Amino acid sequence: MQSGITVSAELQDAFSRFSSDTASFCLPVTITSESLTPLDPIPFAGSSSSPDSFFSSLSQLSSVLQPKTPIYLLLRRPTSASFTLVALTYIPSNAPVRPKMLFASTRSTLVRELGTEKFASTVFATEEEEILGQEAWQERDGEKSGANREELMGEKERELEAVRRAEAEARNGTPQRDIGIGGTLGPGSGSGMRVSTPVEDAAKAALKELQDGGLVQMTVDLPTETIKLVETQSNVDPASIATTISSTSPRYSFFHYPGSDVVVFMYTCPTGSSIKERMLHASSRRSAIAVAEGEGLNIAKKVRVTENAKESCRADLGKR
Repeated sequence: MQSGITVSAELQDAFSRFSSDTASFCLPVTITSESLTPLDPIPFAGSSSSPDSFFSSLSQLSSVLQPKTPIYLLLRRPTSASFTLVALTYIPSNAPVRPKMLFASTRSTLVRELGTEKFASTVFATEEEEILGQEAWQERDGEKSGANREELMGEKERELEAVRRAEAEARNGTPQRDIGIGGTLGPGSGSGMRVSTPVEDAAKAALKELQDGGLVQMTVDLPTETIKLVETQSNVDPASIATTISSTSPRYSFFHYPGSDVVVFMYTCPTGSSIKERMLHASSRRSAIAVAEGEGLNIAKKVRVTENAKESCRADLGKR
């Protein structure tokens, strides 16, 4: 599963120069405007001809490592005969949910589009010491003859595992700060700060006007990363509400249960949704709820469905 992010022409050119320049130690890569883009290359600390120059140059990577900001590092590692390239993905454990999911789901795209055959190995790191520490690299060298968990898991399994972890953090309200990949800083309930996704005025107005028996459905527009209104309905029978929810696209649905002041929030994300849809909707769910509560809605029940959305929503609403 992929995020839809692609390698930019700028990165292709930078990687071509990096590949032929034996004095270059690292080419940092980030994600900007839906594309993988290069940062300034980092040279070796000394002569690049010695295998030890790799370890002596590691400390220079601290200049591009930030505690909460994911980044890709393309590293040149001297060997006794020549050089090998390593593709390292750094996703700090306390990074915000959205960039964490985005970088995890794009790592295979980076290697594939630059040329899988050009990289001797790929590395996944969550702590700076796993990158800067010589012992961490020596441990990896010792594991090459074995089969560690990272090597046993396929790319898709690793991506899905990262997405599941990030979705769990979004559900549990892990404190986070945005790094500029969609959303802005905003207050959340409980401790910490959370990503606040923009919500269009039409969606806010529909929530404010939600009446007894009414249903408001919203989704996240992928190009603009904005929560927008899909449709509103009135006089909806709880028994028929499942038939109104999309079985192919994620939805945030707010249903004012008839004869009460209770609003039920339903987050449906079908398993066929793209990785980017899952990523954006998981990390924006709290923004949708916060806006609804800000418009005066009493959200007494929250339903989250990722499998059979229609059957699950029917069952949950039947418990009222």
